[in-house]
Amino acid sequence: MKNWLDLSFSSTPLLAATFIVASLIGSFILTGLDAVFGALLAGVALWVAAVDLDRFEIPDIGSLAIFVLGLAWTFESSGMNGNLIGGTLVRSLLAAGLLFTVRATYLMVRNVEGLGLGDVKLAGAVASWLSWSHFTLALLVAVVAALIVVGLRAVIAGERVQPSTAVTFGAFLAPAAWVAWIAQVASS
Repeated sequence: MKNWLDLSFSSTPLLAATFIVASLIGSFILTGLDAVFGALLAGVALWVAAVDLDRFEIPDIGSLAIFVLGLAWTFESSGMNGNLIGGTLVRSLLAAGLLFTVRATYLMVRNVEGLGLGDVKLAGAVASWLSWSHFTLALLVAVVAALIVVGLRAVIAGERVQPSTAVTFGAFLAPAAWVAWIAQVASS
């Protein structure tokens, strides 16, 4: 069994520094419990991203933590509104279903797995934090960031991007969810 806490030593200081910066940004923008939830989301999202970059795998416990924290934030911020909690659960299921459909379609068309189940589960988890418009924003930010990084990596290496180039999408989606959530809370 893999130990998900055992990341390469070289990534630990960067992960810690990024968490501190994200928490400080959240504490300046957000107030009260939102700042606490923002720091928790930042911490888990950064850990998920680091594991995905390190192992090309998204730990289920990370997606579960994001999902449970999202439900807890929804519960706390909605004043225990059962309709909003139910809507959050439905949105999470639909978001995961959407990415599962993309995954299945890509597999059917290209006969290659283009999106992992970890990415599907992570999408469902981050949807527990986000409205539909902000979920779309998170997906857009993640895709654009991934394309930029893959493109820059290819330019620096002097190579062409191949259709078979693997991308750790969760490493982009998890932090993008935090960015989209901060934008969502700050705008409300």
